[in-house]
Amino acid sequence: MFALPAEWRLHLPQMPSLRLAGCDMAGQPHVCRALAADTLPDGRMLVLFSGRTAPRVAEAVEETAQVALLITSPRTNRTLHLKGRDAQVAPALPEHMELLRQSGETLAREISEIDGFRGDVFVENWYGVELQDLLAARFTISGAWDQTPGPDAGQPVALEPIA
Repeated sequence: MFALPAEWRLHLPQMPSLRLAGCDMAGQPHVCRALAADTLPDGRMLVLFSGRTAPRVAEAVEETAQVALLITSPRTNRTLHLKGRDAQVAPALPEHMELLRQSGETLAREISEIDGFRGDVFVENWYGVELQDLLAARFTISGAWDQTPGPDAGQPVALEPIA
């Protein structure tokens, strides 16, 4: 099994703009705004998203067990693109609410730093998800690419083996 390198794991908390995607068995893509992401101790990824606003994404991931995740910092444009396999979707756990809160605060701060827009209502609409509506996708990373704009955009990220 492989994991993101330490540099990317350290940057994840500062990259609050997330898109989670999956394709259903017919090949139809479904994409949603994910709310938070983190690495798990075994190297897999954890992604939180709203089951109420993204039921088709949840269904597609459950059908195919494949996923794509785009993680960005609006302030710096640092961007990571991940592909995953053996994805599973389950209800979020109470301990995931802190990760959700932190991600919402980070996004609000980044938006404010970019253009002075506080966006409290805007951010609350995304992050005001109750635990019973929050889903957690877990997956093994099968590929990673640095999509940060610039001459090296699109370069693969070397994953680290997990002992």
